[in-house]
Amino acid sequence: MKRVLAAAVAAAALVTATPAQAAAPDPVKALKSQFMPGHGAKISELLRVVVKGKKPVALRMTGTFEFGKSGVVASDVTVRGSFPEPSRKLRLRIVTVGKQIYVQSDEFKKELPEGKAWLRVGKASRSETTYQPIDLFRPAQLKGLLSHAKSGTGGLYRGTLTIEQARKLTRIYYGPGVDYRLSVGASGLPSRFSTSQKEPSGSLETVDTRYSGWGHKVTIKAPPEELVTSSEELIDEMLQELQLLPNEALASR
Repeated sequence: MKRVLAAAVAAAALVTATPAQAAAPDPVKALKSQFMPGHGAKISELLRVVVKGKKPVALRMTGTFEFGKSGVVASDVTVRGSFPEPSRKLRLRIVTVGKQIYVQSDEFKKELPEGKAWLRVGKASRSETTYQPIDLFRPAQLKGLLSHAKSGTGGLYRGTLTIEQARKLTRIYYGPGVDYRLSVGASGLPSRFSTSQKEPSGSLETVDTRYSGWGHKVTIKAPPEELVTSSEELIDEMLQELQLLPNEALASR
């Protein structure tokens, strides 16, 4: 009888035992699963540059990205911010479709030909826009970032990229080392990505990006051609001065 009772208790323990914890989702696989034509994601990004003895510069970028079968194919973002020296406020809209970049801003609206509202910047080596040194919409860069992370506990990855590591991941990189923190949700998709870079001069640049709206339907189109103009001279003068587009985009021209 005791043997029967013991067997029953053991069987009950097996039935009620807590199942093994499921493996954490792979962020790279989760990202690739989002690459469906007509779907996309949203970002809200804050760039802060602090230089000793000067007021900090802050720029906020918000917008939507459209995916294709292998990654971002279009984006529509708005940049807002202010510059303390000289004091001025900024609002800039950037639309990318394929490798074409279109810019609209009151900063140079009066410089455009009559009837034109958009400036075509030209071809870029990528179709997305971000101030982050590492582009998480690129699976290879996300994978490389994770490979250098110290921990992934609770969906939080953190670490430091050396200059050589960052350059290997992005191919075009001229900044200092990068400290980073990446948070992913239960699905494995990025929810927040923060980086900081300290220049030898002592200036500090931080970028904080939040991701949302994964999988929502989106269609981004280029501005009507009749409203677009292109002037290499105007582009060089205005955009190089403002330095509002990623270095990679400007360097590729």
